[in-house]
Amino acid sequence: MESTALTGAFLVGVATGGRSLTGLATIALTTHPTREDRLLDRAATTRGRVLLTAGATAELVGDKLPNIPSRLSRQGLTGRIATGLLAGAALARRSGANVGLGALCGAAGSIAGSYAGAAWRRWAGTEKVTAFTAAITEDLLTVATAVIASGLAPQRTTKP
Repeated sequence: MESTALTGAFLVGVATGGRSLTGLATIALTTHPTREDRLLDRAATTRGRVLLTAGATAELVGDKLPNIPSRLSRQGLTGRIATGLLAGAALARRSGANVGLGALCGAAGSIAGSYAGAAWRRWAGTEKVTAFTAAITEDLLTVATAVIASGLAPQRTTKP
């Protein structure tokens, strides 16, 4: 079961590499407050869900702007690694898996997702696909990956 949760942590990191807040927003939207975990419970409140979803939505829109820096810039990649680490740890914690390994899987996934997303956009730019179409396709894949990741690490129902 832990390996499945760690796979979810890696995949939520991949989603974070695509759009930095999508993974965290998905975790918040799929977590039920239990009063056992203050951090996850705060993210899963209405306020936490609204803030994370609004941030993820703003990022989805902002990604289409021409003056947005590369996700592979030092600042862009560092931010994605940090949010991938947080998302991986949160997903592992939610399912009762090893939090440290979840964090490492999330960080590794965010690096993989960042480079894969940048490669996709470069490749799409050489084909007969508009930049907007490539970005929307990436958005859909990112959200789908985050949802799948969240499903691989279901919330444990009782404390270990």
